[in-house]
Amino acid sequence: MHHPTPAPRRCQVLIVEDTATVAALIQVYLMGWPLEFRVAKNGKEAFDLAMLKRPDLVLSDVQMPILDGFGLCAVMRSTPELAQVPIVLLTSLTDAASRHRGMLVGATAFLTKPVTPDALRTQVAHALNLPAPAAGGGA
Repeated sequence: MHHPTPAPRRCQVLIVEDTATVAALIQVYLMGWPLEFRVAKNGKEAFDLAMLKRPDLVLSDVQMPILDGFGLCAVMRSTPELAQVPIVLLTSLTDAASRHRGMLVGATAFLTKPVTPDALRTQVAHALNLPAPAAGGGA
C-alpha cells in the first residue's frame, strides 16, 4: 500500500557511549525531535549496528574500550556506505592535538564533555538539518 506523502522519516541517531547514564542523558537532551536512538557501548559495536542500519548521525564518545571514537570515525570514513554519515565526537579531551586527530579521521564536529543540552541540540540540528532547538540562548 503506497501513500502519496509518506510520514516524516524518523532520523536514526546512533549513540556510542560506554557509560549508560551519559547515553540516557543524551537521549533526554534530544527529546522533542522525531529521532530514533540506538546505543552502542564501543566503536566496534557501533560499526556493526551502523552496517545493519545506516544511521543519519553518530554521536560518539572518544575514550572507549575495543574501538575508540577516533577508530570508529576512521573505519566509517573508509566504508563507502557510511562515509557520508555525520559523526560528532563527544570528548573530555580539549587539547588541540586531539581535535586535530579527530579532524584527520573525519569527525564532523566536536563537543566537549560535560556536554550542555544547548550545544548538543545545536550540533544535532545542524547535522540533521532540523529546525533550530527551542529554549536556551546565545549561539
